[in-house]
Amino acid sequence: MRDLFPSLSRLALRLMPLLLMALVAGSTFWLVQINTPRQVSDTERQKRHVPDYWMERFTATELAEDGSTKMRFTGERMIHYEDDQTYEVTRPAMRAYEPDRPPVTGTADLGRMNADASVIDLFGNAHIVRVQGADPSQDPQMSATSSYFQILINDDIVKTDKPVKLTRGPSVMTANGLVFNNVTREVNLLGNVRGTIVMAPRGGGAKP
Repeated sequence: MRDLFPSLSRLALRLMPLLLMALVAGSTFWLVQINTPRQVSDTERQKRHVPDYWMERFTATELAEDGSTKMRFTGERMIHYEDDQTYEVTRPAMRAYEPDRPPVTGTADLGRMNADASVIDLFGNAHIVRVQGADPSQDPQMSATSSYFQILINDDIVKTDKPVKLTRGPSVMTANGLVFNNVTREVNLLGNVRGTIVMAPRGGGAKP
């Protein structure tokens, strides 16, 4: 029994460094766990309206089923936001092509586009141009300028609830708003409408 205690004492002395190392390692692990922020999963993290990626000087082209160009969209800078999957574009320029319809071009200082690119809002020096149709005397070039336009891509409609200036051939009109349907070629001017309409004679050309 006497020999047992010295043996246990010698064993304890040998194990003391290992016990101290284990104690230090355990304390270090505990401190790291306390001071390390908890990793939040994607499902737990609340998405904020902040950019998650962007592109510089981009060009995007949408093709029709036959391979022809349906729409071309360019800009100096495009920013994507993670919360609502929308896009913000600096100096946007877009052109829509449809069979048997004159192409329509839209430009502005700033553009915003929804997640599926079906709605595009143009802000600041917004300008819409539709080139002339097959018969310029009946379907001349038409342009509209305003501080804001909304383009409904799927419906081929351009509209605004802001003051707008519409030029159709030699005719010039101003109004408080506009709805333009490129499918039916109809233009509805809203609010206080003023301007000069120049009718084209049947023989061609235009006169007041």
